[in-house]
Amino acid sequence: MKKFLLSLILLSAMPVYAFEDCLISTNGKLTDISIEHNDIVDVCPIVTIMNEKNTLLIHPLKTGETRVCVLKNGKEKVMFNIKITPDKTEIEEIKGFDILKLDMPPSSEENELDPPPMLREIGKKEG
Repeated sequence: MKKFLLSLILLSAMPVYAFEDCLISTNGKLTDISIEHNDIVDVCPIVTIMNEKNTLLIHPLKTGETRVCVLKNGKEKVMFNIKITPDKTEIEEIKGFDILKLDMPPSSEENELDPPPMLREIGKKEG
C-alpha cells in the first residue's frame, strides 16, 4: 500500500503537457521527409483517397526545437523550424503551405447550442 501511495504522489507531481497537433498542406506532392530530432516531433504523411500525398501531420512528442525537411514535387527542398512548448506548437510560416492547428480551443460563438425541440401534441390547434 505504501508503494502505491508513493507512486501516486510521484505521478501527480509530474508536469502535464497539452501539445497541439498540426496539419501542413500544399499543392504539390510531398516526399522524402527528414526530421532533425525524431524524439521531439513525429511527422506523418497523410494520403487522401485521390492519392494526393500533399498533407503532413505534425505530432509533438516532447518540448524542444527541431527542423523538418521535405521534398516538394520531387525537386523543391523545403525546410521549416518547429518549436514545441508545453502549451503550443509553433511552426514558422512557409511560402505556399497552409498550417492548421488541430487542438485549438473553440471560440465562444462555436459553443452556442440550438434550442431544444418543442413537444407538439397531435390534434391540438395552435394559437
